[in-house]
Amino acid sequence: MNRSAGQITAPLGEPTALSRLAVGLRALGSFIRHKPLGSVGLFIVLLFCVLAVLADVIGRHDPDTIFEGSNPDYKADPTTLELARNPDIGSPVIVEQFLEPSGKHWFGTDKFGRDIYAQVVHGSRLSLIVGLGASVIAVVGGLIIGMLSAYYSGVVDLFIQRLIDMLQAIPFLILVFALTQITEASVLNMVLWLGIAGFAITTRLIRSAVLSVRESEFVTAAKVIGASDLRIMVRHVLPNVGAVLIITFSIGIGAYILAEASLSFLGAGAQGVPSWGKMVQAGRASLDLHPWLTVFAGAAITVIVLGFNLLGDALRDVLDPRLRGV
Repeated sequence: MNRSAGQITAPLGEPTALSRLAVGLRALGSFIRHKPLGSVGLFIVLLFCVLAVLADVIGRHDPDTIFEGSNPDYKADPTTLELARNPDIGSPVIVEQFLEPSGKHWFGTDKFGRDIYAQVVHGSRLSLIVGLGASVIAVVGGLIIGMLSAYYSGVVDLFIQRLIDMLQAIPFLILVFALTQITEASVLNMVLWLGIAGFAITTRLIRSAVLSVRESEFVTAAKVIGASDLRIMVRHVLPNVGAVLIITFSIGIGAYILAEASLSFLGAGAQGVPSWGKMVQAGRASLDLHPWLTVFAGAAITVIVLGFNLLGDALRDVLDPRLRGV
């Protein structure tokens, strides 16, 4: 560090925090200019992240609150015939079910009188937790297994790939559905099983990337000078498959969100938390008379998956050297 006139300055050539910020902003600006669809995906992803973090504030209501209102048809002493025609006529308060979108309830209410907008906003938390968590498990597991398989090859590669073949022989959703039926229906288990079921595909992708890097001259040079296998994998192989990891991670999030919604639709999702998949399933019974629950929950699933896919495609174009300039 150099001292001049009582001030401390960074050594010559060392980037400051301000310069790093400027470089990051320039990179973001370049990304937005050259990848408009990717920018749309980034905006969608950030929007849902804000919704998930600030759900208690933005959601306006608790998603489990049942709204009630005065009964306009209330009668203190209804006859048997009147009760047969209208079972709620004897109650001064009724549940505000199947309300249309309005200023009080932006997306309307469901058959239990709960605010649909609050459920959609709070449902973003589960989707992002499951998507991010499962993608992390799949990428980390795929990185370790895929790198070991490709680097050592031979018998190790043969044994690992046959195990991966066995895992991929079972359809993805059927495998996760079966695993969720033998364990507690919790968010943690959902994340765990989705990540384990998905890491087979990630392993194949990372293995392919490592196989190409493994034959590079810098890896051969590192072996010649006596570098250990662990050092070569961490210092030389891993940085060169980083783009594959980022792309696989970002695109995988959308796939896991869609998988969670599908499982919740089938009744195998996490219990006790708002889920878009369960909302779509619950709205099917009243789709002809009150479609709002299915429409808004289905739209949320579509938009967030689209956002992650657009962002993942743009990152692939930027990070893959073969696609730069396309």
